[in-house]
Amino acid sequence: MGNRSSKKRKKKNHRLYAAVVLILGIVITVLAAGLLFYIQEIQVTGNQYCGSQEIIDCVQNDKASVNSIYVKLKYALGMGKKPACLDEIEIRMKNPWTVQVKVKEKEVIGYVKHKKTYLWLDKDGLVVCKENTAPADVPEISGFRLKKKKLYETLKTSNAARFSMALEACEESLKYGYRTEKITLEEHELYMYLENIRACLGTSVSSEKIAQIGPIVEKLDGRAGILHLESYSEENTAITFDEEENSKEN
Repeated sequence: MGNRSSKKRKKKNHRLYAAVVLILGIVITVLAAGLLFYIQEIQVTGNQYCGSQEIIDCVQNDKASVNSIYVKLKYALGMGKKPACLDEIEIRMKNPWTVQVKVKEKEVIGYVKHKKTYLWLDKDGLVVCKENTAPADVPEISGFRLKKKKLYETLKTSNAARFSMALEACEESLKYGYRTEKITLEEHELYMYLENIRACLGTSVSSEKIAQIGPIVEKLDGRAGILHLESYSEENTAITFDEEENSKEN
């Protein structure tokens, strides 16, 4: 009887020892993994106007986001957040402790100046950036009274319909590969400024109408004046030009 009791005690001790070793092994593995996959560096690429630190803060927006595996899974499952200035965000692991964040920003198609601040806009009129400098190679939109101008909110103006048309004109001109200096609202009509030409769009904007302007301006070869496209359509293709004195040559 004594030998049997001794053997049972030994088996229990072995099982207890095995359980302790297993638990310790799991704890050590978890701790090691936690240390190994603890994020030491986040590399951001693809951004030009959206700040890298803003993107990093958005990626690490909760306590668990110090772990690279967690961050990778969070975005892979579509649960990660991104700043409103971004269209896309992709998370990669360079190594267990280095996370690479590749982003695609919303395209800036125009800007509005408010006092000393420049509001950079996407195609929907969202203020994606507020800077003390204007964005390069996109037109200024003017002639509108601003009502709401907060970052990451849609810009509100005195004439929403015309402002939407101005945004469309900005987007279409970029699509057709010519640079418009300014699009302005003058007495309820929209005008596009290119070199010495003011192209009057009237009270409507269309892709077909915008497509005509670049080639015509090239043919005018530096002449100044007003290009009238107010009534241009697929049915009415008449375009007139009122030449003016070229002030740039005087």
